[in-house]
Amino acid sequence: MLIEFKVKNFRSIRDQQTFSLVAANSDKTLPDCVIDKPLKGLSGIQFLRGAAIYGANASGKSNVLLALLYLSDLVETSATDLKPGDPTGAEPFKLDPEFASKPSEFEVTFETDGIRYTYAIAVAAQRVVEEYLYAYPKGLPQCWCYRTYNDTTEAYEWEKPSAAFKRDVKLQEYTKENSLFLSVGAQFNHEQLTAVFNWFKSKLRFVHLGADDLGISPGTTLSLLEEQGNHDRILALLRSADIGITDIETTESELDIESIRAKIPPSVLSRILAKRENGKLVETQINLLHMNATSQPVAMDYEEEESSGTRRFFSLIGPWLDTLEKGYTVFIDEIDTSLHPLLVRALLKLLLCAKNNPNGAQVVFTTHNPVLLDLALLRRDQIWFTEKDGLGATHLYPLTDYKPRDKEAIAKRYLAGVYGGIPDLMEGLKL
Repeated sequence: MLIEFKVKNFRSIRDQQTFSLVAANSDKTLPDCVIDKPLKGLSGIQFLRGAAIYGANASGKSNVLLALLYLSDLVETSATDLKPGDPTGAEPFKLDPEFASKPSEFEVTFETDGIRYTYAIAVAAQRVVEEYLYAYPKGLPQCWCYRTYNDTTEAYEWEKPSAAFKRDVKLQEYTKENSLFLSVGAQFNHEQLTAVFNWFKSKLRFVHLGADDLGISPGTTLSLLEEQGNHDRILALLRSADIGITDIETTESELDIESIRAKIPPSVLSRILAKRENGKLVETQINLLHMNATSQPVAMDYEEEESSGTRRFFSLIGPWLDTLEKGYTVFIDEIDTSLHPLLVRALLKLLLCAKNNPNGAQVVFTTHNPVLLDLALLRRDQIWFTEKDGLGATHLYPLTDYKPRDKEAIAKRYLAGVYGGIPDLMEGLKL
């Protein structure tokens, strides 16, 4: 479960910005949107099942998500994929010379297996400058890792960890300048570090639904279809979406590797899911059935005849059900692309429901759609905005900064510019 994320000097984000999924105690609305998970050291604190981020084009909404994605990727791959001397991939704020040469900074607070952690790094182009990890198994902080790079000695200084941490000096020796101690610890099966590593690897999910993307693969939905009992669940979601689908058919045929290379570009995965069964490559063809005028089922080719909205919804069903079942924290960029806002609203209501979501799954999404700015769907502390200042730096802030009334017309006031986060088009577009 994500609790809080801070980022500084990354892409369009210059100064430190804080995103929080801590519920406001003063807000008693929509109790289903709140996760009641007691954590030691955080008595009386509840957490949110998700949040929406609004903002004008190029205001930095996606960069908030990309910041956490960058941190997650570095945790997962720095020990295995980066060779000594390889760049870290850090992207500092370029519009201010002072920040362009400084490290990017990230800090995330989360819960996994009932324990709260805070993990942070500062990373420059060629090395990790700072890294620390604190655990709160009993409510008080335990330092499991704290290292800083000393420019004078050109070496790392390591703080002695808490006695509760199973120290292994060799892990420090194996940690390269451009790799994370957390990543190295997981590679060597350090039990405590692996538990933290697994939150990034197994509990975080990122989905991009932008119009410039070919769309997410239907692979997860297809995998779920193969599991007993899931066909009816998936079909029920498709039927209730009012897109005219009455059933799902899949057919498989054997392919040879040469035909795949010749016919299918590597980036195109939306039509088929290629997999190996008994050493063979198998193509799965999706056909969604519609009823014709004589009440007979008619199969429509998934790629050629179904709309982009239908394909996106079908592809999203798998990750959505998987998120509910596994209790993931999922970040979705441009959730409303090719999907009707009422369909998006219905999907969100599934996840923002304690009955359907007993495992504490969370969804954080970016959107432009004001229809979702509804206090019957989202609490005030679940609505966030991004806006750029005169220097091009992103600022992230919650709706609660404006102290809106219980029955305030949020969407209307947002479009009127009361909360910021919209483009300045007072003079219109000029030719």
